[in-house]
Amino acid sequence: MDERELSIIQAIGEEVRDIITAMKSQLEREVKSLVADAVKAAVAELPAPVVPELPDVQQLVANAVKAAVAELPAPVVPELPDVQQLVDNAVKAAVAELPAPVVPELPDVQQLVANAVKAAVAELPAPVVPELPDVQQLVDNAVKAAVAEFPEPVIPSDGRDALQIELEPCIDENKSYPRGTYATHKGGIWRAHEKTHGLRGWECIVDGVAGVNIKQDEERLFTISLEKASGLVEEKTFAIPVTIYRDVFKAGKEYEPGDTVTWAGSLWHCNEKTVDKPGEPGTKGWTLAVKKGRDLRDKP
Repeated sequence: MDERELSIIQAIGEEVRDIITAMKSQLEREVKSLVADAVKAAVAELPAPVVPELPDVQQLVANAVKAAVAELPAPVVPELPDVQQLVDNAVKAAVAELPAPVVPELPDVQQLVANAVKAAVAELPAPVVPELPDVQQLVDNAVKAAVAEFPEPVIPSDGRDALQIELEPCIDENKSYPRGTYATHKGGIWRAHEKTHGLRGWECIVDGVAGVNIKQDEERLFTISLEKASGLVEEKTFAIPVTIYRDVFKAGKEYEPGDTVTWAGSLWHCNEKTVDKPGEPGTKGWTLAVKKGRDLRDKP
C-alpha cells in the first residue's frame, strides 16, 4: 500500500467521522428536546409533594446513540488501481520506445600513450651518473683522523722498569690480588693499590682503548665513540658528502654538499651549502650534472 492509497483511505475516514459526528449532534439535540418535553409533562401530571423517580438519562442517551450508530451503513471504500504497476508499465513502455544509443568507435588510447612515451624516452639523452666517492675510504680516513686527535696516554715516569713488572693476563673479579699486582684489563694496565675484592682496590695507570663504536646519526653524519680502559668515553663526529637525491628543487631550502636536485628538466649537484636556485645568474654551489633533453613537443 503506497502513500496515495493511504491518503484516500484517510480522506474517506475523515468524511465518515464528520457524518457520524453531525448525526450524533443532531440526535443529542432531538433526544434532549424529547426528554425535556417528557419531563415537563410528567412533572406537570405528578402531584406536587411526590417527586417521581427519574430514569437514567445518560444511559438512555448512550443506548440511543449506540442504536443509531449501529444502523448506519458501512462506508463503501472504492477499489483503487495498482499505482505501482501502472508506473512500472509506463516506464517500460517509454524505455522500449527509446532509440538504441550509438557508441562512436574510439581509438586505442593506451596504445597512443604507449607510443608517445616510447618516442619521448627514445629521444632522452643517456643520464650522466656522477662519480661517487669511495664511502669506505672516506669512513676509514675519518676514523683515522678522529683517532689521531685522541690524546696520547701518559705513562708515569717513576716506578720500576717495565721489564721488571709482571702483568696478570686479566683481572678475575672472583679472585683477590695482593697490593702491587699489575694486570691488563679492557686494553689498559691496572695496579692494585691495596688487597683487592672484585674490582675494588684496582686503579688504571695506563689507559687503553677498550672498544670503538661507529654510529650513523644522520644521512651523512657519523659519530665515533672511543671507550677507554678507565671507563672514559670520548666521541668525535664527522660528515661525509655522499650524493643524495633531494627531489625537485624547493626555494628557500638550504642544500648540503652532495645533494642532487631536479630543476628545469636537468639534474644539478650541490658543491657547497646554498639556498640559491640552480642555473640562475650569480648562483653558487650548483653544478649541472645531467642536461635536459629535447622536448617531444618540439618535433617538427
